[in-house]
Amino acid sequence: MMKLFKKLLLAGLLVSGGAQAELPDNSLYLLDSHWQDESAQHFMLPQLQGKRQVVAMIYTNCLHVCPALVADLQLMEKALPADWQDKVGFVLVSLTPEQDSAEVLRQFADKRGLDLSRWELLRGSAEDVRSLAMALDIKYKKIANGEMAHSNKFVVLDEQGRILFSETGLPEGPEAMVQRLIASH
Repeated sequence: MMKLFKKLLLAGLLVSGGAQAELPDNSLYLLDSHWQDESAQHFMLPQLQGKRQVVAMIYTNCLHVCPALVADLQLMEKALPADWQDKVGFVLVSLTPEQDSAEVLRQFADKRGLDLSRWELLRGSAEDVRSLAMALDIKYKKIANGEMAHSNKFVVLDEQGRILFSETGLPEGPEAMVQRLIASH
């Protein structure tokens, strides 16, 4: 309930023009896209402002890459120092929004034990998904067996939605990746 209240308050401030920091020209939060979160609430990317965000694009019925990617992000979350717990968010964006309804995203979050005070699960139109994927340099393509071939990477954004870096997996472990996240400017 508190998360919903915060989202509604922030959405109201964004619409009214209050409390929104001026976004730099290279902010992904300037994308004109509309999303729905795991609670079926309307969501706009500027709502992510104020925290570093670790963004990955997945689909919930993936059996291979996506579970490993989410597990890596959970390891990063656990490796965050106490003073960074509230400064970093995690965002999963569905590559198959036609299948990943808000309810499916919510069940995915529950099954994986994702703390929804730190995690956002988003679905959008095919056009908005493609635009975000292009901006994040994440490639994806539906393949013959109904699965989705896609980049196995996550992207770290700064507090204003600028790309700090991207990475495939955790080659040096979660602690090293968290140190890189903290040290990035």
